[in-house]
Amino acid sequence: MSQVPGVDRVTRTDRLGNPISLGDVLPESKAILFTGAPGMGKSTELDRAEDLAARHGWTTIRMSASASIPIEHHLTGAVRNSLDTLDRRFRGRRPPTTGVGRMIARFRPDPLRKLRKTVNDLTRSGRKTRVGVETRVGGGPVQVIHKTEQDTTAYDKLGTTLNDFADELGKLTEIDNKPILLLVDNIDKAEEPDRAGLNELAIHIEGLDRPVWLIAAGGSMSTSSLMVASRRMSGIATTTSNQFDIRELEPVADEQLRPAVTRPLAAAGIPYDDLAIQNLLAAANGHPARIRNFCNAAVAYRDAEQGITVLAAARAIAHVNADAAQMYQDVWDQKDTNAAQKDLLARVAAEGSNGLSMPAVTQAAGPGAWQQIDEARQDLVARGLLREHDGTVVTIPDHGFRDWLNDYLGQTPKPPAATPLLPETAAGSGALAPAHPTGKLERTNEVFGSGTKLVHQVDRKDERGRAISLDQRVPRGTSVLFTGPPGSGTSQELNRTKQLADQEGWISIRLDATRREPIEARVIRSLQGQMRTFEARFPPGEVNQLKKLVNGMAIRTQNRMHTAQARFGWPGAFQVGVHRSWEGVAKDSVGATLNDVAAQLGKMAAPTGQPILLMVDNLDAASKSDLTTLTDLSSHLRREKKPLFLIAAGGEEATSRLLEASGGKAGKETMEAARWDVRRLTPLNAEQLRPALSRPLHEAGIRSTPQAVDQLLAAANGNPSRLRTLTGEAIDLAGSDQALTAETVGTAIEQHQIRSRVLYDAAWYNCTPEQKDLLSRTAAHGAQGIPIPARSGTDPDRWSLDGAAQKLVSNGLLTRTGQQIKVGDPGFQKWVQTRLGVAAAQSGVVQAAQVKAAVPTGERAPELRAVGQNRDLQANR
Repeated sequence: MSQVPGVDRVTRTDRLGNPISLGDVLPESKAILFTGAPGMGKSTELDRAEDLAARHGWTTIRMSASASIPIEHHLTGAVRNSLDTLDRRFRGRRPPTTGVGRMIARFRPDPLRKLRKTVNDLTRSGRKTRVGVETRVGGGPVQVIHKTEQDTTAYDKLGTTLNDFADELGKLTEIDNKPILLLVDNIDKAEEPDRAGLNELAIHIEGLDRPVWLIAAGGSMSTSSLMVASRRMSGIATTTSNQFDIRELEPVADEQLRPAVTRPLAAAGIPYDDLAIQNLLAAANGHPARIRNFCNAAVAYRDAEQGITVLAAARAIAHVNADAAQMYQDVWDQKDTNAAQKDLLARVAAEGSNGLSMPAVTQAAGPGAWQQIDEARQDLVARGLLREHDGTVVTIPDHGFRDWLNDYLGQTPKPPAATPLLPETAAGSGALAPAHPTGKLERTNEVFGSGTKLVHQVDRKDERGRAISLDQRVPRGTSVLFTGPPGSGTSQELNRTKQLADQEGWISIRLDATRREPIEARVIRSLQGQMRTFEARFPPGEVNQLKKLVNGMAIRTQNRMHTAQARFGWPGAFQVGVHRSWEGVAKDSVGATLNDVAAQLGKMAAPTGQPILLMVDNLDAASKSDLTTLTDLSSHLRREKKPLFLIAAGGEEATSRLLEASGGKAGKETMEAARWDVRRLTPLNAEQLRPALSRPLHEAGIRSTPQAVDQLLAAANGNPSRLRTLTGEAIDLAGSDQALTAETVGTAIEQHQIRSRVLYDAAWYNCTPEQKDLLSRTAAHGAQGIPIPARSGTDPDRWSLDGAAQKLVSNGLLTRTGQQIKVGDPGFQKWVQTRLGVAAAQSGVVQAAQVKAAVPTGERAPELRAVGQNRDLQANR
């Protein structure tokens, strides 16, 4: 028996008892990520997804990411390899129609034609095109030929994106409404831009409303690397939310592994001793790949009559460990195993089977040193060389590696302790639950409303008591920027502005910034999608001029190539040609800019006075070049004073990045960015957030106790997005006919915190030592937090501490209220306290500092008002 089949078909569950593998009913979340240490079965989960699809007649497209080849190239090859399968499923089929529609459908093009074109275009994004004119003079034996060519890369050939590919897959599923699964393995090997592309693809698929799923797999660091990619260009990451339903594969319990071992042995007629199987499972320690190796060796060493005996199992374990000795040496010698990691491995190995309490180690290390130990711990866990138990104790899961280390280091491990540190089920504690909320999104949307139409819309105010939203306070100038930490509602302010525009009949153009495509390309795509609206509202001449400018934006240089040629000889017989080529760039064909397009839009809007809104979300994704473009556009709008407004949304560092970008190549800030109307969203207090919870519950007919409402508000900690998520999970847990009680809400909050542990771990890994130090101090003081780090005095570390505080607030890990900071997510606060031990964080609490807020002044500009109104809405209030 060369292998033990069935080991990779164990039904794995998370800490809450939910299955980890995909089942016959696909999850509501359409972006799933399997992660785990090496050998934990991540690729096997993709194999299972393929088997599941084959049983149901679904289609799978599978690829593996890599560092050397862009994801688009892998995707192109994977789709081409799947074309035969797609042909069998879709060729000759059309979306179901009746009557005349059925007759017309016969003449529709092949449904796969557009997909093939999209796949071909994926690897040729941004390709240049040229058009030319040829002039021939003369005839007979002599001809003179002159050719002129120029770039004509139009806006409709900017290149194809991953989102375009997902759209085409979605259109195909309309034919039979069966799922298509896009499987991507080894995503942790991909370059950061490719991971950013997968993040964007996950968000796009979630909103596609088509049966298309993105199922990815990668190592333990995949979550943190995706989080880094979600930081985009600003350095700001999402922290307690993620684009993926994260399913972390951890050790499998012995009781789950045992049948996967014994069933194949029984089927093969190989007898075995129960104690021998128990010893093999103990040696594997919950590791699926290792139990396979041990069982294969045990079959080879089995007794001819008694089968797998205790002796055969012992010989098999010794054989596998001896074979792995060279690998152990290579792991120890490789560059990634630095001195801090070697020190920690040696300490853990010396503890034998007892495990090492990490809070005790970090506390003993002292300030400034414990972060290096903590980082070594996290790296070793990610590599599978250490295993964590309940967030405090670490062990070496591979007993062969542990014994090799003790022998190599010449140390004798401690005997088993009378009071063990490890929980009773150390090897099979179960995997982390999915990080995505389990509450049904459809039910949550029914209660709270969608992002564009909430049941209760919170009226936000800034620190000076002024209204935040544009429907309540007109902007100061023609450029507005909403900023705030992740989940604070900056995108919701754009939704609210869009509602205002729809009510008043204004044209609004909305787009997302991305690190994978220039902002100008996104503007071109958005304007192209709105062109029918412009055609319906404005004169044809104005619209044609707009089209010409939009087309010209993509022609940046419009290089011209000239060729002069002379041919000698008889046509059709024999000719010899001599030619000369040269380039030339005409000054009047440099191409349009975003400012030119804005000038045309302002000109079109001026006669009626009805504003046109250009809204840019996810400003954190914009590159410095894109931000420079936006600051130039903002300056242009301010000078023109036309009813065209730039409305942007981004993280708290968007303002400082705009300042830096305003200086262009010099990098020195100018006053251009300071003229933006910046509106910062701060955390809501419980009373501000209470109506956003109580009113939707009341209108949905869901009963709730006052204690349950208070618990949800406290757990949300001023974050509207977290409140919505937690309440949705509590509603799902309570059922249709039950009230929300304190017990139900408490269970929902606890489950959500368990699900979020993988995200907490990823966010912590991406913090700097200074940020970890500040988080530890803040978490130790619980809900009240600590004063903002002092900026006065002569302490040389005060500026690094101040920078750490600002970055943590921007990332959403800390929340600032007045002169106090506290951990933004109570679950993350508990996670930090458990990881380090509360006592470790009590020292060195910083002092408060007085901060004076500067009051910006600005120039007058056209006001964004509702039609028929001639007042400042805030003044009216």
